[in-house]
Amino acid sequence: MQSRLIVRNFGPIEYVDLDLRNVNVFIGPQASGKSALAKLYTIFKAPRKFLKDVKDDTIKQTVSIANPFFKEVLEEYNIASFIKSDTGIEFESELHSLIYDGKEITYVPKLLKRIQKLEKLKNDFPIKKGSIKKEIIDLSKDFFLFQFEIDDILKDKEDDFMSIEEYTFDKLDIDTFQSILEVIKNIEMHLSTNAALYIPSERNFINIVKNASLNLLLNKVPIPKHILSFGAELEKANIKKIDLGFLNENITYKNIKGEDRIFTNNKHSIKLTEAASGIQSVLPILIPILSRNSLSYQRSFVIEEPELNLFPIAQYKLIKLLESNRDEPDWEDYGAIHTYTTHSPYILSSFNNLLYANKVIKSLKEKYKTASVISREYEKIEKQVGEIITRDIDPKTFTAYQISNGGAESIFDREKGLIIDNYIDEASDTMADDFDALMNLMK
Repeated sequence: MQSRLIVRNFGPIEYVDLDLRNVNVFIGPQASGKSALAKLYTIFKAPRKFLKDVKDDTIKQTVSIANPFFKEVLEEYNIASFIKSDTGIEFESELHSLIYDGKEITYVPKLLKRIQKLEKLKNDFPIKKGSIKKEIIDLSKDFFLFQFEIDDILKDKEDDFMSIEEYTFDKLDIDTFQSILEVIKNIEMHLSTNAALYIPSERNFINIVKNASLNLLLNKVPIPKHILSFGAELEKANIKKIDLGFLNENITYKNIKGEDRIFTNNKHSIKLTEAASGIQSVLPILIPILSRNSLSYQRSFVIEEPELNLFPIAQYKLIKLLESNRDEPDWEDYGAIHTYTTHSPYILSSFNNLLYANKVIKSLKEKYKTASVISREYEKIEKQVGEIITRDIDPKTFTAYQISNGGAESIFDREKGLIIDNYIDEASDTMADDFDALMNLMK
């Protein structure tokens, strides 16, 4: 799924125009603005969370920057001070568009507008069934969960129901139509309110908060609200066990009677707070992502610095694990979008391997395709690729940007389908140049 984020004069950002897809990577030095962009994406991906006064019957709503809910969410992510008098922010997706011009926000709920068009047909229900059928079919083609939920409703009304397209809409009654409207409006509300989760770099702090929340409240410790919000999301996750063997053999996380513990074998365990910092950094990423199921409302997981406290090979294994557990969002309301901020060239190399795996699979498919039939030789090699890389990434669904000097530069070669090598090797080249300069002094 594609979306677009344009930001002008916001904190360290002077101007960026980002084409965002199913997997997005931002790399850049400290204080370059990559986290600010990731936070803005999180906020604007689910605007109804802060535009609380926007009603369902709104077609186009303008909300002033003085709106306390918007200011509150900027403060929640510690970016309220980034706004300047000439700040401009634009966000566009299949669900909605938002424009902030320095004074107010213009919000256009595009999906809700389509639902309202369908809802208006209820006034002339008996004679508008043809139009109702067209609108319902169009929505179900674009949104998987609409199709899934509408199918369930119509199956209850027709024993030999096959599909929405084949349903005899002459049989549709007003109560069934109302049930369809309520279901799709509920899905739209979830997508516009709860569709994004920001996983902060300060995630290790959650373990401390969980065990000392009363003392922190008593002493009025000013904990950033986005960290507390993320902690609340972790508490909702219903996952009791995670295999952490990719970090070290035989390591397992278990939640036993509300206590987080790390097992090094079947009998011996320690508290999570006593575990290595890499384990404490990884678990808050894995818990919400692994607890998500394929029929959850689409989630955009914005993962800040996944490499924290991890050995390079563990960084690679983590990316493979995260992407192996990501359902590709072929529909706007289905699957998951992952956006990463990073300082690590190893993270870029990890993604290049997953991108190259896709290139290998497509190349071999073309090579071994005979008369539109895929040969057994291809199937054998595809299996071998899968044993090396458990998940490949289609370049069409990927973007990567270097954020620096107030702007954003694409570091993804869309023609080759790979991240440009120069950016992966940049840090190594700088260190090698310094080493060569020192060597020259020894001559």
